[in-house]
Amino acid sequence: MHPNESLTTFTLAAALGVCLFTVATYLRTSPIVVLLLGGVIVGPEGLGLVHPDSLGEGLGTIISLAVAIILFEGGLTLDLNGYRSVSQEIWRVLTIGVFVTWIGTTALLRLIFGFDIVFCVLAASLVIVTGPTVIGPLLHRIRVQAKLHHILHWEGVLIDPIGVFLALLSFEFFVSTDGTSQLVIKDLLLRFAVGVVLGIAFGFVLDWVLRRDWIGKPHLNTFVLAMAMLNFALADMAISESGLLSVTVAGLVLGSRNAPPLRDIVRYKMALKDFSIGLLFVLLAANLDLAAFVRYGWHLVLAVAGIMLIVRPLNIFVSMRRSLLTWKEKLFLGWIAPRGIVAASMASVFALELGRRGVENAVFLESFTYSVIAGTVVVQGITAGSVGRWLGVVRPVPTGWIIVGAHALGRCIATFFTRHGIDVVLIDTNAREVRDAEREGLIAINEDAMQLNPQKHAELYRCGNLLALTANADLNRMLCRRWAELLEDATLFRWEKSGYQTAENEHLLVGKRVWTELPLSRWMHPNSESPPLQVERRETNAGPETGNVLMTARGNQVIPGNPHELHKEDVEWLVYDGSGEQDSCVLPLTAENVIFSEQTDLHELYREMLHHLHQQLPGIDPEQMLVEIWRREEDYTSLLGHGIALPHTWSPAVDRATLMVARPRHQLLCPLTDLPIEIVFMLLSPVGEPDEHLACLSHIARLIGTESQRQRILDAGDAEQLHRLIACS
Repeated sequence: MHPNESLTTFTLAAALGVCLFTVATYLRTSPIVVLLLGGVIVGPEGLGLVHPDSLGEGLGTIISLAVAIILFEGGLTLDLNGYRSVSQEIWRVLTIGVFVTWIGTTALLRLIFGFDIVFCVLAASLVIVTGPTVIGPLLHRIRVQAKLHHILHWEGVLIDPIGVFLALLSFEFFVSTDGTSQLVIKDLLLRFAVGVVLGIAFGFVLDWVLRRDWIGKPHLNTFVLAMAMLNFALADMAISESGLLSVTVAGLVLGSRNAPPLRDIVRYKMALKDFSIGLLFVLLAANLDLAAFVRYGWHLVLAVAGIMLIVRPLNIFVSMRRSLLTWKEKLFLGWIAPRGIVAASMASVFALELGRRGVENAVFLESFTYSVIAGTVVVQGITAGSVGRWLGVVRPVPTGWIIVGAHALGRCIATFFTRHGIDVVLIDTNAREVRDAEREGLIAINEDAMQLNPQKHAELYRCGNLLALTANADLNRMLCRRWAELLEDATLFRWEKSGYQTAENEHLLVGKRVWTELPLSRWMHPNSESPPLQVERRETNAGPETGNVLMTARGNQVIPGNPHELHKEDVEWLVYDGSGEQDSCVLPLTAENVIFSEQTDLHELYREMLHHLHQQLPGIDPEQMLVEIWRREEDYTSLLGHGIALPHTWSPAVDRATLMVARPRHQLLCPLTDLPIEIVFMLLSPVGEPDEHLACLSHIARLIGTESQRQRILDAGDAEQLHRLIACS
């Protein structure tokens, strides 16, 4: 054996596993089939590039740790709300269904192959599991009804540790000298107790540590991974083979606690899980004895067919006999039960161990299990969509839209969608805006779109596209990034002004930006008036200016964004008409409160501005207010950066929020930083109205948030132009 053969085997298997996963994603097929074929091709009986036997006893360690990572990730991503909706069905499948599968498969093997009954029990225990590694991609692709989705997903995750336990106990029973039932029951209960207790303890300890931010963000993922592996090792040291249950329980506890950094951890673990699956399947497939498949021949085909057509349906109909599921839903569940990596890994480990012990037909465990994996994954993977549509349990492709923002602009756009028969749901944290949307006959949800779980809202099932329409361009970007993970093949749009997206950051962004040149943000705030939008039809209009078009109804589609050109298929357009709204402004700013000043000192500029405001707010004392503002200026500068200062305060003498803008003609310096100040926004608000005050501050910050926008404002030649630029932004 070459001294580096084990290193070559490991690295080639890992690299090939990742590449084959990518190929399977591109081909939109099950990665398990591609990985099995790839592993066989590069194995000793193929090209001879990968030699799993070179890893020696390390192969078993790699298998155990990889399966532990897979099960930990499965526990992290479990949806407890989905479980509660189908908990009764899940428990029946995990109890009655497991024993129906085990006993039924044992009888089938005994009948077809005539093996010793104890050996049949061992072989049957290997195909009890389904597994999230094969169920997850299949469910993601065919979009079955929510209840069936939850049943199959939870069965796949929770049945893995159960199946592993039963397989291990069957193995010990087979190789033991006495094989007493008392020993089996004792081992089962002990493994269960140790696994559950240690898993719960690790899950709560990890959650406690994460909530205290003791682990820096750069080290968070590696810390959680290391703790999961430590959990697995300690449980296995306490009692052999209890580690898999322990890491599954730990993942479930940690996932259910919803620690703040959990989303990044889950994303990292999902990537690591895919790497582990790719590595394992290539190694295990390369280790297969292909001659054994030929030797058992058509008997294997008959056994696989019996498991798919007799045992699995019997499992579902017996365990679900008191369920409220329809017979069509039960038929679908009875057809879907692909086996995955856990079954493969246990079969290979058992076959290796029994081979060392000289057990006859030891290789059958691998041949049988991999035949079931290949048969169920290929046949059920190909036919699942067709069977689901035939039985009527597949949800249609969602064509509706989610609009984040139930403000006046969002409601107008939603109305245009519904005008053309397209489902639309508005999401907003502002309860008043949501009520206004509902009064207009629209569907609206009063929640945070960054935290909302779409599985809790049946009205979102028909929505597969997103329009992020808040006044905060950064939030719109984050919304598109989050919902790209929640919506399969979604069309994502986000509003933002020109200048936010650059050639340097474009590749990092998700979603297509729309309406970058239109001043729409003023109608994205609470209680704003209706925006100047109008519907223009083709038969009454030759066509609007494309730059003012927000939405286009073309055929049976509604397309957001400015079209490059108008088409003859266009039915009508939602058009922005800004001709009569130049003087309006979302900020409490009038033209008379925009000045160019000759002051050369910031303190004197503030005095000039306050005396100017005194003419409109006679209740204020300009000199007293100047003392208060200047004291704050000396302690905490109002300079935002880029030459922009924003002094602001509340006063009982102010009866309405009022903004003033001053552009000094001479350079002024900040008293704390000695940095130049080029423009001053001064905001005075009445006491007791913090929402409006904060909204104004937020709008001003967004107003000067981009370099291009700041420069346009600073380049204004006079007060009239400066007011117009601020009012129309």
